[in-house]
Amino acid sequence: MFHTELFVRELPASMIFYRCLFGKGCADYDEKRAVFKGEDGGSLLLTDESVLNDDHYFSAMAESRKGKGVELILPVNDVEMVFNKIHRLYPRHIESELAARPWGKLDFRIVDPDGYYLRVTS
Repeated sequence: MFHTELFVRELPASMIFYRCLFGKGCADYDEKRAVFKGEDGGSLLLTDESVLNDDHYFSAMAESRKGKGVELILPVNDVEMVFNKIHRLYPRHIESELAARPWGKLDFRIVDPDGYYLRVTS
């Protein structure tokens, strides 16, 4: 099981985006970090990138594309409801529309405010 940490430019904007996506608020937060916890035991930690020291592995990420080559997969109970909410609130963040996939899942793809790529799936 994975716990995921994303370094973000504007923590409040990311908190609002993920609250909309998950349909619930943070389990814990302060001015530099916010934690969302899933029922499956997984978690998403959003950390303001200002905490990164110059010698941190991700310190140069402000000049690069975040999450390059990574697709975060979020299974949800009602993918159509989540798609409709994201479509209404964040239409420009949708990378691919809701579609039935050959492997039997219904999903859509979005890009969060920092450029992280997510697949929301049934």
